[in-house]
Amino acid sequence: MILSHETHTNRPHTRHTGYFLGCVLLVTFCSSWIMVNHIFIRSVVQLQKLQNGSQGPQNSFPVKIYGYAQNERASNRMKLILLWSSLFSGLEFLKNSFNHSSCSEKKCEITSDRRRLMESDAVMFHLRTVSMTDIPRSRSSRQKWIFFSLEAPPYSHFHGFAFMKDMFNWTMTYRSDSDIVLPYGRVIRKDRSTFRLDNLRLLWKQKRKMATWMVSHCDTDSNREDYIKEMEKFMEVATFGECGVAVCPVNKTEECLNNFSKKFFFYLAFENAICDDYVTEKFFRALKYNMIPVVFGGGKYSKISPPSSYIDAMEFSSPKQLSIYLYKVAENFTLYSQYFKWKLNGYGIHDVPDPCMLCEKLHSNSFHLYSVYPDIQKWWVAESHCRQWENNPTA
Repeated sequence: MILSHETHTNRPHTRHTGYFLGCVLLVTFCSSWIMVNHIFIRSVVQLQKLQNGSQGPQNSFPVKIYGYAQNERASNRMKLILLWSSLFSGLEFLKNSFNHSSCSEKKCEITSDRRRLMESDAVMFHLRTVSMTDIPRSRSSRQKWIFFSLEAPPYSHFHGFAFMKDMFNWTMTYRSDSDIVLPYGRVIRKDRSTFRLDNLRLLWKQKRKMATWMVSHCDTDSNREDYIKEMEKFMEVATFGECGVAVCPVNKTEECLNNFSKKFFFYLAFENAICDDYVTEKFFRALKYNMIPVVFGGGKYSKISPPSSYIDAMEFSSPKQLSIYLYKVAENFTLYSQYFKWKLNGYGIHDVPDPCMLCEKLHSNSFHLYSVYPDIQKWWVAESHCRQWENNPTA
């Protein structure tokens, strides 16, 4: 009985001790993690604001700063851009861009060789792949550190943002207030057009289906999927891609769109996020085909598009009202053709980003001016004014 009593009384004590030690270890780990991250990020990421040999507001963090050599002031020399954090497609997106005939400045080289850090004129950080534990410990006072993202804030936000104070000198995004504006596409006025309204009429007579949508992201921040569900109560929407009934084969997007243009009146260019200026390639790509793009996003479409080239879902009080209008347009060729008359004037559509401005900026006077973003999180997240579509049954 004594042994039984001792065993009985010791077990709770042992269990409580185990719980206590576990809690102590958990608290210790969390405290250590917070302390290490705080010290590391504050000491490495909050970099001294030194540009062009002049000194910005001081802080005492141990980052080595290197200035200009006297022979590096010439503006006509080749500029070196270091891609510090990788792109999903490697360097293919950028490496041959500066040799394009449309670029007014071609004297730029891009590399991912980190050994060339200190000779680089610009260091580019891709937001989707940057790590707060992988930031350079040294920088040149003549360098521009560039914040780069083509994704909207809801899909490019991470916990290290709050510590990236005074780190970036320039921004390169789709937003129109970026230092280097890099939209997903653009429309260029041309002198000639082969478009004919009589050909459009023949095509219009062949069309039998209302709208199509190609999508692989099924649950989005914009809530576009719920908008489409409401539309489907009033009109047919054929969905292709990972979220639909069929998938367009890899590298066959252009072929699929061309086939769609023979059957559908409208193409739904709905964005996965409703943020200022966020307009992706799906809109520019749709402009190339004989379907009217129906847009759903936060872009200033009137500033980036030919006149009367699209229908904006945001201008309608509800998916029902939009659907009613789309039927009206589809049934009347005169009204339908109004959305294609811009093609008579001649336009070229580019549905890929054009990084020419990056090289031009590095060779401009801006390169020698001091600039810094004190709070990149505020600029990128708060000032993008992202929002979500909400269903209003009474509309």
